[in-house]
Amino acid sequence: MKLNSGFTTIELVTVIIIVGILAVNVLPRFDGTSSYQAHTHRVQLISALRLTQQRAMQQTDSTDSYCHQLIFDNDSTVSRYGVPNRLDCDIITFTGWEPDATGFEVDKKYQVSFSIEGEINPSAITFDSMGRPVSNNAVTLNDCANGCIINIQSSVETLQIKIESEGYIHAI
Repeated sequence: MKLNSGFTTIELVTVIIIVGILAVNVLPRFDGTSSYQAHTHRVQLISALRLTQQRAMQQTDSTDSYCHQLIFDNDSTVSRYGVPNRLDCDIITFTGWEPDATGFEVDKKYQVSFSIEGEINPSAITFDSMGRPVSNNAVTLNDCANGCIINIQSSVETLQIKIESEGYIHAI
C-alpha cells in the first residue's frame, strides 16, 4: 500500500485564507500612524476649505464683513489651520482660539504639518463671493488667485491639495 503525502486543496485554501486575514489585521499595526494621520488630515482640510468656500459664496451681502479665509500656522508645539476671527481678516494669531468646524489642531507627536507652497508661516487662503481664492496681502507673499497647492507633510510622505484659480478644491 502506497501512502500519498502532501496537503489537500482544502487545507491549502484554509491556510491561505488564515494568512490573508492575519495580514490584513496584523501588518498595519507594525506600521506607524503618520501616514494614516496625513491622509486623515488631508480629507479634513479639504472639508474645511470647501466649508469656508461655501460660506463665502452664501454670505455675499456687502454689509456683512465676514472673513472667509483659513490660516495655516506651524509652531513648535502644534500645527493648525482655522479661522482665528470670522469678523477680522487681519487677525492671524491663534491666541485664545478654539478649533471649530473649519479648524483643527494637530499634536506634534503625529508629525504632521501644513503649508502653502511659496508662502511664509503663518499663511492664509481667502475666498471671494464666487468661491475663488484671492490674494491676501496682509498674510501671504504671493498671489493665491492663480491657484494654490497646500502640502500636508508627515514623517512618511507629503500629500497635496490643489485649489484651482476658479475654486475647484481637490487632492493631487
